[in-house]
Amino acid sequence: MWAQYIGASFFAVIGLACVVVTPLGLPGTWIMIGLAGMSDAVVLGMWPAQDIPFGIWAMVIAVLAGTTGEVLEFVAGALGAKAGGASRKGAVGSMIGSVIGLIIGTIFIPIPLVGSAIGAIAGAVVGAIAGEKIHGRDMKDSLKPAAGAAIGRILGALSKAPFALIAWFVLVWDAFT
Repeated sequence: MWAQYIGASFFAVIGLACVVVTPLGLPGTWIMIGLAGMSDAVVLGMWPAQDIPFGIWAMVIAVLAGTTGEVLEFVAGALGAKAGGASRKGAVGSMIGSVIGLIIGTIFIPIPLVGSAIGAIAGAVVGAIAGEKIHGRDMKDSLKPAAGAAIGRILGALSKAPFALIAWFVLVWDAFT
């Protein structure tokens, strides 16, 4: 019994660190869910008669929370661009640019935890401007939708934190009970 509480406490601390890095653009929720799944696999493989630390319903709820947060983050940049007066091409450009910027920022900006966030925001801005240019707007008219995309992307990243916290709470609760 004491081993369960030690393991659950260790998971709670690591999981909370995952929640903290989620708004910075890192896949903290998915790392936390992956750790929970690996814990279940190890316990099931080594001690088949032992109950697994995380039940199927806790995992399902955590995955649903993580997926909801990802969808919200992905769409937020486009909604911000739309709120800034972007065309459909500008909104789509901000979503595509955000994903590309996230990848490039993670690889090429050597600031731990921050490079991916900077890349995603810059990508949303560049994508919105590119979409507006394709739509036929000049640079001056593309700046307001680009600013909206940046604000939307920041709010989208911040909006993932409550969903990561829900996943953390459900998994920690299940680990301790």
